[in-house]
Amino acid sequence: MSGSDLDTADRSGCWSGYLELIRELVRGDPAAYRQRCTQLDETGWADLGLVIGAAYFLAVRLRGGRFPDQVEIIWYVAGARAELVGTGFDVDPRVAERLIGAATISNPDDLGDIDPKLVVESEMLLLWRLLRPLPDDEMSRFLAEVDLLATRWAAE
Repeated sequence: MSGSDLDTADRSGCWSGYLELIRELVRGDPAAYRQRCTQLDETGWADLGLVIGAAYFLAVRLRGGRFPDQVEIIWYVAGARAELVGTGFDVDPRVAERLIGAATISNPDDLGDIDPKLVVESEMLLLWRLLRPLPDDEMSRFLAEVDLLATRWAAE
């Protein structure tokens, strides 16, 4: 194995806290989600953006057929915002539309002017909607793919 292959092998599986946070978020398990957040408060959140970014990228690609153009992206974001009414959460529609567009129809480098914390928050809320339809077995496969992609990105 080369040096970068060793780094990738060493990192694979180290994202389990973040991956389970995604599962708990999508499944709407607030008690487990809060407990996971408490654990992450103790162990650290340093790589959350990397893992959420990988999950978001794969989730949008998984559902990419829904987003052939800007009109469909706008409709999807409006639907997501409607589902968030009453939850205490909301997503900035312009940011959400740009995030989906960057993953499907435009250049991801066009996001450099958005606050990274806002990107992660928006991606998490969009993940909630993008991944909810997945059955548990597909969610487990999806999270394994996220683990591999985040590991690859961390090694680059």
